[in-house]
Amino acid sequence: MSQISDAKPLTEKPITVVVVDDHGIVRDGVSGMLSREKDIRVVGMAENADEAISKVVETRPDVVLMDIDMPGVSCFDAVQIIRSRVPNTKVILVTAHEHDEYIEQALRVKANGYLIKTQSMAALADAIRDVANGKIHFSPEVMDRLVVKGGKIELENPPKTRRSMLSPRERELLRILAKGVSLKEAASILGISYKTADKQKASLMAKLDIHNRVELSRFAIREGMIEP
Repeated sequence: MSQISDAKPLTEKPITVVVVDDHGIVRDGVSGMLSREKDIRVVGMAENADEAISKVVETRPDVVLMDIDMPGVSCFDAVQIIRSRVPNTKVILVTAHEHDEYIEQALRVKANGYLIKTQSMAALADAIRDVANGKIHFSPEVMDRLVVKGGKIELENPPKTRRSMLSPRERELLRILAKGVSLKEAASILGISYKTADKQKASLMAKLDIHNRVELSRFAIREGMIEP
């Protein structure tokens, strides 16, 4: 597997991990399987990004394993918050999707890892070890689409669709609205005011040249931002 390293030697202490996923069965299952690894210790779990931030500040783990598709605060915003508050904690993002948009945002917030859920538990444990040891770890199918330019990792063919014009927050709002959620509910989920959400909605619609909710949903489905 391709890796880019600024490795530091591992200590003999177990690698501490916080597992974040909004599905209880997945969260408990992953935590249970990781706990069987002699050199990994799960020190906390969370069901959304908000809870993850609090749990990470409380436990200061070596690694956070965070699902991308969760309600509430965007996981990409959470990575930046975690990095600012607990700079030594590494973050691995986990998703079922290989969309360029997700990969691009993961690179933008400097996530330490990006894994596709089809990988085995052994591969997941290895990714945690790599990241704890100072390496950047992406799934092979993602790594094949990346290049190093000027010392930075980038997508070889970055998306050039209308979607790429949207800010991370506008993309998150679009995903939520496209699922049929009201603007008021969307504002609550994102933790912003209705006025701010309304401005962001107007901005994303103008950028996309889309002016009704039905077309927004169709666009989001075509772009792979939500499931049909």
